[in-house]
Order: sequence, then structure tokens, then C-alpha cells
Amino acid sequence: MPHLFVNRSRAYDLLESSEKAGRTFVWESVNAILYVFGGVAFIFGSLFFFPALEAELNWGVWGFFIGSILYLLVTAHDVLEVLRYRREPHRGRSLELVAASGYLIGTILFLVGSVLFFTFVDLTVAGAWCFIIGSLLFTASPFVNVLQVHHLSARALRLYTLTGISFVAGAVLFTTASIPYLWNIGDSRLAIELSDFLGAQYLVGSVLFLAGGFFNYLRAWVRVREYRSQ
Repeated sequence: MPHLFVNRSRAYDLLESSEKAGRTFVWESVNAILYVFGGVAFIFGSLFFFPALEAELNWGVWGFFIGSILYLLVTAHDVLEVLRYRREPHRGRSLELVAASGYLIGTILFLVGSVLFFTFVDLTVAGAWCFIIGSLLFTASPFVNVLQVHHLSARALRLYTLTGISFVAGAVLFTTASIPYLWNIGDSRLAIELSDFLGAQYLVGSVLFLAGGFFNYLRAWVRVREYRSQ
């Protein structure tokens, strides 16, 4: 799922000074690794939303649940970093806080929604609402990020654009895939075909989230290299 992406140096190490933390790539790498594992967990979980594996749905929900926890570590850390950055003199960036908060709330909704999808909980409609609202937050937040684009190199701008497109497209697919779970579609042939389509949307959406995280990591790498060369 999406998380904050900006074109400034990030002070990821919350224990270091802002200037020193902004020059290190270690915490960016740690976040990227967590994001990759979260993305793989979501891809794994999406497979069990296909009718052929529906009997083992709980395995898929576990994938979403574990992936959401890993994503939550990233989005919560992003919010803490933005709050710290805003405490610095002349650095009041409200848009960053709005976007980071949107990602964090969306991730929490996905975590709660995953729990509600477990067959032993059996609150699918409530879980679907959590996924829909969370996905809408993931759809809107990247547009807030885009408002902050300035002074980017051509390469960084391409990666920034690819990150935003991947996150938005993945969020839209998760939104549309979650809506039919509000209905009782039964077990007709049409329902099976619809379930296949929904599973495919979850799968492609998860791949796009993972791709967006990869593009964002490359963008950050380019930004750090440019920062160090100044």
C-alpha cells in the first residue's frame, strides 16, 4: 500500500540531528525492506481471494494482516519523521502531515479490515468498508504529495511520477475489488467469475503497491546522491 514520498532529504533516524539523518540512506533502506516484505505478504494474500483457493481464505487474510503490520511500521515512522521535520525552524509543511496521516489511517483501516475478514470473525461487510475507506485515502494522499513537487532532476521526476501512478492505480483497484464484498453475490457461475475478477484486482493492486515502493526507493537513492554531491 502507498506511503509518504517527498523530494526532500528525509531525517529517518529520529535519534540523529536532522542534517546528519538527512544524509544517511540506512533508514530509507530499512523502510524499503519492510515495505518489500509487506508487499510480498499482500501478493501472497491476494492469491487466496481467487475462488480456487477460497477454502483457505484465512491464509490470505493472514497475508494481508502481516503485510498491514509491516506497512504500519513504515507509515507510522513516516508520520513521526514529518512531525520532527515540522519542529525545525521555517519548516511548516502541513501538506506532508496531511498525506502522511492519510497513509497511516488507511493502513490502520486495512489492518482492522483484515481482522474482520477472518472466517472466525465473519464480519466481511465491515471489513470491506474498512478496505474501501482505506483505499480511498490511499487514492487521495498521493495527489497531496504531488502538490509538493519542485526542483527535481529529470530522473527523479520520472521516478516520482511512476511512484504516484503505481500507488494511485493500486489503490483504485483495491477500492473497486472491495465494493462487491458489501453484497451477497451467492455461488452462481457469474459469482465465481466475479470472484476471479476481484482476486485479480487484489493481486494486480498488490503488485502495483510493491512497484510503487520500489520506484520510491530508487527516487530516494537518486535524491540522496544529488544531496551528497551538493
